[in-house]
Amino acid sequence: MQPSEEFVAQLAEAYEHLYDVVYLRTHPLASVLCSDPLISPKQKAWELHQVLLDVVEDLDPGASAPPFSREWRRHRLMVLRYSDGLDPQTVADRLAISRRTYYRELQEAVAAAASLLMDRLDRDHTAPQQADQERQEQLPSDRLELLRLEAARLARAKRYTQLAEVIESATQLLQELARKRGIQISAALGGDLATVAADRNTIRQILLGTLSYLIQHLEAGQVRIRSQTEDKAVLLILEAHGIMTHSEPTAEAKDEDPFSVLNELARLQRIQMEQVIVDRVVTGFRLVLPSVPPRTVLVVDDNDDALQLFKRYLSQHTYAVITARTRAEAIARARASQPFAITPDLMMPDQDGWDVLQTLTNQPQTQHIPVIVCTVLSVKELALSLGATSFLEKPVSEQALISALTSLEEA
Repeated sequence: MQPSEEFVAQLAEAYEHLYDVVYLRTHPLASVLCSDPLISPKQKAWELHQVLLDVVEDLDPGASAPPFSREWRRHRLMVLRYSDGLDPQTVADRLAISRRTYYRELQEAVAAAASLLMDRLDRDHTAPQQADQERQEQLPSDRLELLRLEAARLARAKRYTQLAEVIESATQLLQELARKRGIQISAALGGDLATVAADRNTIRQILLGTLSYLIQHLEAGQVRIRSQTEDKAVLLILEAHGIMTHSEPTAEAKDEDPFSVLNELARLQRIQMEQVIVDRVVTGFRLVLPSVPPRTVLVVDDNDDALQLFKRYLSQHTYAVITARTRAEAIARARASQPFAITPDLMMPDQDGWDVLQTLTNQPQTQHIPVIVCTVLSVKELALSLGATSFLEKPVSEQALISALTSLEEA
């Protein structure tokens, strides 16, 4: 079903207010696209916000699409404009297109997003018995792998975010605003800044909101970002140094908390956010974000060269690595360490790799751990049918391995 012009226009309007959750509460699409009509307007706004971000990702044509193809450019445009929050001119410059072309491409991209949403709505109205029949059919290997990946994602139920990268992204977006006001932004972050268990876009939106407030209320001086690693958490301290201004709120805004949206964002991600107040003026913020321990991958292989190669691949992407060369070692270390994922080889001399796979995927202590089989054998469908989450055929590239692991992190 083709989307109507009204639907496309409403979608474009919703994207322009993507991070204005108060505005989205009363948006017409909040009732159309939300799964449960009985939830509160506030919940509908957050669900609509997430649906809009998901559709941007659905526009991704994949790694096989030629760079600068129409599909590639539409996706990049939506990511830069809405996910990353860049202004139109910056987006046009990034894509090496004119402003006129930017607006034409934006209209086409939003129309493509509207088509995806209409397809989703059509699928949601299909008969439940049709889905039941599909589940009863024999699953080809690709569908089975997708189901295994989805189950692993749900078991993890957390997003992992590299905090240093998000801070850098947010400060870059604010540099122009700071420059116009003669404000400097500096960050003093620990070298071991932890990965945190929170959504990247949400963290960045909180940083943009808090830092922009400080910049806009600072007449002269500097905004500093400091970090401290605490037990199971990371403390971010955002502080203004200089002359802070304080404007009286309007009569309509006196009863409203100017940070209510940011506080709500933080609460949903289990982030503790508090204001630093000096002489009744907000001069900074303290954010406590839940950290996650290093994601450990258990690599099972009897070949030392393969073990070293996987260690090199994984260490560059902040994964911790433990290894096992035998079936007994693999089972024992999986039980003891409860790794993020396991990558067993099925071809180990004098050992049954299939037995290792079945033991890992059937025992209560290890069956929740995703298993990514890496082997020279072309047995993808068999491995998946026996419980593997994913399958990589050797030789395994760094990109393929990291991509498989990243798939486990995306909720």
